[in-house]
Amino acid sequence: MGSVSAADLERYCYCPLSWQLGREAEVRSEALAKGSARHAELGDGLSSIVLEERNAGLLERAAVWISILATALAILGLFHFSTSDPVLRGQVLSAMALVWILLATIILYRSASAPDPSLVEGRERGIAMFAVLGIATSLNAVPVFEVTHDQVVAYQAVSVVLLLMASFSLYVSNHMTERAGRTRRRAKVSDGIAYIGEGSGQGEVLRSLDLGLTGRPDYVLETDEGLVPVEVKTGRTPRGPLFSHILQLAAYCQLVEENRGAVPYGIIRYDGREDVIPFDERLRSLLRAKLGDMQENLDGAPAHRNHQRPGKCRSCSRRERCPERLE
Repeated sequence: MGSVSAADLERYCYCPLSWQLGREAEVRSEALAKGSARHAELGDGLSSIVLEERNAGLLERAAVWISILATALAILGLFHFSTSDPVLRGQVLSAMALVWILLATIILYRSASAPDPSLVEGRERGIAMFAVLGIATSLNAVPVFEVTHDQVVAYQAVSVVLLLMASFSLYVSNHMTERAGRTRRRAKVSDGIAYIGEGSGQGEVLRSLDLGLTGRPDYVLETDEGLVPVEVKTGRTPRGPLFSHILQLAAYCQLVEENRGAVPYGIIRYDGREDVIPFDERLRSLLRAKLGDMQENLDGAPAHRNHQRPGKCRSCSRRERCPERLE
């Protein structure tokens, strides 16, 4: 069984004969070139959203940890300044360190038994925070050296520098988040982005060995209902979703479901309108049937025009070579 792409399926559903003529001699047009450029531009925009949101998250977490460390150093500096008894200071700080380590151990135990992955992630942050506090406190609890006034001032100075670093990290993080938000609004994307098919962040080609199908959806959203493939059409906006576009989207739904996870529906985006297409059993059956017809033509059966629309023939780039064109 030969392998076909979702884009090939779209052309086949538009007109089997046009598709077959295109396989014999590929035709490139200005409209196709513009469409490819717009898809690449969309992919680059989506990639920038993913990258900037990821970097913003990293900077935000860095700011939190830097702030925690700065606070710990400031408290330790004040404590050293407030007591001159090294033994008492060591005892108190040792007790504090044991409390931090105990809290980290408790959270570690609860994290190991948490059924929800999001709870595990949050508790891991708590473990790291208390572990850092415990280590910093215990290192200062050993009454080996007499702490001088200059050393206390150094504690406070380092704390101020760290807090300035944390503030700068938060500023950059906020700037990245705002920039990603503007790009999201322009692209009309509000959910998480699980996959990008075009542009610099081009994803892998998805494959269905069972159906002999390959393809890269424009992008895939990660929603509460599941993964949602989105196909963007850059040409004219029809009065309703075209049959060929629906079958192409169905192919992407099938590919995403086989390779990534459950797909409840897909979206076709035209300029000014979105059509939500449920990926139900009827559409699955139609996809398999159309792929079967396509396979017959690949095996040598002749393809024929599937419509009676002269206007459709006039706009076809393969019209001049078509033996069944309508005048």
